[in-house]
Amino acid sequence: MPIFDQGYQHWNGALAGHAFRWMAITNHGVRVGMKSLIMRLFLLASWAPALVLAFFLCVWGLVERKSESVSGVMGILSFLQPDILKHPKLYRVEIWTLFYAQFLQIQLYVSMILILLVGPNLISQDLRFNALPLYFSRPLRRIDYFLGKLGIIAVFLAMVVVLPAVVAYGLGLLFSLDITIIRDTFKLLLASVAYGLVIAVSAGLLVLALSSLSRSSRYTALFWLGFCCVGISLAWVLMKVEEGRRQDEFIHRSMDRAEVVQGYSPEAIERRRAAQAAQQKIFEEYHAAELHSKETDWRPMVSYIANLSRVGERMLGTRACWDRLSLMRPQSERAQFIYDNAGPQYPWHWSAIVLLGLFGCSAWILNRRVKSLDRLK
Repeated sequence: MPIFDQGYQHWNGALAGHAFRWMAITNHGVRVGMKSLIMRLFLLASWAPALVLAFFLCVWGLVERKSESVSGVMGILSFLQPDILKHPKLYRVEIWTLFYAQFLQIQLYVSMILILLVGPNLISQDLRFNALPLYFSRPLRRIDYFLGKLGIIAVFLAMVVVLPAVVAYGLGLLFSLDITIIRDTFKLLLASVAYGLVIAVSAGLLVLALSSLSRSSRYTALFWLGFCCVGISLAWVLMKVEEGRRQDEFIHRSMDRAEVVQGYSPEAIERRRAAQAAQQKIFEEYHAAELHSKETDWRPMVSYIANLSRVGERMLGTRACWDRLSLMRPQSERAQFIYDNAGPQYPWHWSAIVLLGLFGCSAWILNRRVKSLDRLK
């Protein structure tokens, strides 16, 4: 029988540099993830908000062009002020920003579910099957391993956050047919892409750290689910308790200052009008105080998702849009309008510090849990 030469065989293929060795892990992980029917169906369903965003941007483009074809769907924009629909180009940036802000807020929750499907088994399975020696026996560094695993999450998140935002932006440009729209909204596109990267890096590294704490992906999934859901619930309870306390104080204060006027004499009528004006002034002061309380209320920071959302609002500049739209309302209603629509308004760098702290903790956990080959037992 023939005997083959078992000596050195020269490699004639293409060699990759050290900088891109992590891509092999990412490519393999994405291929494995896409084999799941549940994953494919979820990715398909996650594009529904993007289709709604693209639809509204296209309709707005037709509104700017004063197209007759948009008259049949003008009812869906009835929540906007008539002046906005009368001069749509003047409010292009605000409308596009608010549309994108709503889309990204929805996709933020979609991203958390997607990470729940993708992230828990990325490192826990390697720990369970003792695959780390196989990784590090190759010319692969720990940073390459981490980047490869993080790249898997980043690719899937790009499919549901970045790519839909870019596609919707392109469709909005096509229906607008106004070259100035690129100048007005290009920063919005960059902010959307950058926000998607923030979600991928922050949430991706966090779920990798949780995955490295256990050899069971089920426990990791429960950790992630509890981390997100408990934070949201606790922040909501704290905010409602504080809001109820402020409302009770307002009720007691307004009752103390209320004046009951009886009779229908000219003096009584005049005093009743003065009392109503004073009561209206109290309501205006209350709404202004409530808006001010949002600027210093730290309670939403208990939620990890709320911190990501606050950073995203800062990147998009949604508060400036609400401020300009509030100018279209009476002076007495502006504070209430911003309070109802703008969301938490505490300093955004508070949330940035929280996210950086979680980033550092996640990196420390990964450094402790995933060891190089010379330190593996």
